[in-house]
Amino acid sequence: MLRLIQAEFIKLKYLPIFWLCGVVVLTVFAIVFSAHFVDVNRVATLGGNPWQRINIASVGVFSVFMSIPFSVLLFSAALYLEHQFSIFKFQYTAPLHRAFTVINKLLTLLLIISFVFLLLIGSIFICGHLLDFFLPEMEFKYYTFQCLPFAQKLAHTFLSLLGLLSIQLFLGFRFKGFLIPAGFGVFAFIVGLILGSTDNAMALYFPYSYPFVVQDYNMFRIENIEVISYGWINSIEIRSFIFFLFFVSLTVFMESRRNVN
Repeated sequence: MLRLIQAEFIKLKYLPIFWLCGVVVLTVFAIVFSAHFVDVNRVATLGGNPWQRINIASVGVFSVFMSIPFSVLLFSAALYLEHQFSIFKFQYTAPLHRAFTVINKLLTLLLIISFVFLLLIGSIFICGHLLDFFLPEMEFKYYTFQCLPFAQKLAHTFLSLLGLLSIQLFLGFRFKGFLIPAGFGVFAFIVGLILGSTDNAMALYFPYSYPFVVQDYNMFRIENIEVISYGWINSIEIRSFIFFLFFVSLTVFMESRRNVN
């Protein structure tokens, strides 16, 4: 399994994919840094932990504006490369069950997303220290960077993405072109943003709305969207995982019976 995942990473040594990961992290960094730097008189409060404020802001910016477009483009581009060079045809003729091809590709892409999350944590750590250097009145140096709470918030975002990622996986395997999976994902992102930001209860049944409502970002109301907490996990994340299991299973089933001639 590890060798198969290593082979997937070798195949994904495609410059635009690395650029995509870097641009997402740098964009979140630039938005958070510029927002605090330009409006320092409003965001600087005595006695408040500035790391907590910057963590919430960065998670909100990433989850609401960047996480879905990034995931859609990543999955669409990675699977388009497989179709473009007819890699699936060679893999499906190997003496290995086709389920391994689907699972290996999925695990590789999930690892890339997880790596982007780690880069995001590092970038916000750097952002806070840069702000402290230019704006010492924000008092970052008097508090400790809250890595664990930040990682927990990103974990909620990651779990909320699983449902839509499995849909993009299914579309990427079923359609050879880049336009259909990416176009559907972008359109669903817009619909999900509308449902999630307008406190529409239909967001509970639309996986592309889950990153907007899985936690409160202090950006819009979600009172009508009943998010039930079960300790370390909530109802949105459970729904996302159910969609994930269904569409991954459907993809494995369809690919197992696919005619590659």
